[in-house]
Amino acid sequence: MSDALTYSEARNKAIAHIGISVSSSGKARDYLSALGYDRDVVDDVVEQLKEDGYVDDRRVARKIIRQRTGPKSEGRLKLSARMEDAGVSGSIIQQVLDEEDVNDEETIMEVIRDRFPVDSFSENRPDTQKELAKAVRYLESRGYSTSLALASFRKLIHDVE
Repeated sequence: MSDALTYSEARNKAIAHIGISVSSSGKARDYLSALGYDRDVVDDVVEQLKEDGYVDDRRVARKIIRQRTGPKSEGRLKLSARMEDAGVSGSIIQQVLDEEDVNDEETIMEVIRDRFPVDSFSENRPDTQKELAKAVRYLESRGYSTSLALASFRKLIHDVE
């Protein structure tokens, strides 16, 4: 089979796989590689798909950020891992996080306000330490650091008092 035929076949399969949505370069590469296409063919096809608008890492990254706002907010570390899992290239991940001004200090406050009632952490409650530890573990699972979580709770509690 000639290179032109292989390229055309790979491109058509990739477009059929992507459908009407947009894919990341990593997912397109993985798909074509799994079908057994040569690396050079895969690279050429993915570059052409980028030019044609079928593959757009920035768009995929921005969609992930939009989906993770408000009570679903996640820290930069978690968002970065989610984008990497979605096949977005590393350089694009950092650019989009900076462009979208993803700020852990702001997003963590959104999560805390939406998820945890402030009175759960008052000094008058006997289970405050236990509730705080549980809340911090939850925030860590969302990609926030322990120190940021504790500092945010301190700030929130002091703002209320």
